[in-house]
Amino acid sequence: MRRAFLVAISALLCACAPAAQPEPTFAPRAIRVDYPIVPPDVPMLDQDGQPAALSRFRGRVTLIFFSNIVCQESCVDALPQFQAVKRALGARSVEVVFVMVGADQQADSPAALKQHLIRYDPAFVGLTAERSAMRQLATRFGIHIYENAKGVLVPHAPFIYVLDRQGRLLYFIQDGVPVAEITAIVQRVLDEP
Repeated sequence: MRRAFLVAISALLCACAPAAQPEPTFAPRAIRVDYPIVPPDVPMLDQDGQPAALSRFRGRVTLIFFSNIVCQESCVDALPQFQAVKRALGARSVEVVFVMVGADQQADSPAALKQHLIRYDPAFVGLTAERSAMRQLATRFGIHIYENAKGVLVPHAPFIYVLDRQGRLLYFIQDGVPVAEITAIVQRVLDEP
């Protein structure tokens, strides 16, 4: 009798408990920065092994993503997205620079970046930097960067960043935002004074 009573109470409590709700999911979005910042002009190397800095792109809108050449996560989508945005912009694409920042200068050497980027578009720019400069740059972009088990610096940055013609960071675009929306954002930034 006591056992039947406990089973009945247990069933009643379970029936009264709220049903488990699925975790809310939010559509990926583009986030405009309220107070744009100018990322630090750390010394970098481009895909040709030449000294470079983000300031060299001032006067053009810059799309940037941080990755490693061997990335197997969301960063794999950025270069195809760059290709699609460039096509969608048509003639205006000459006003835009598409940049991949290789987070680890050893693994993402200038030559390796060049080899990787040429498969997508020879006009895409690859940048990399020494570890201390890369950490400084990543911090300013709000990127968590860590050393993996193989000793490679890896960024956790599922975003494309949009810098305006003055080199100010204006947008964080989350992975999964449709190309049409990215293109519309770039066009708006191109049209801003």
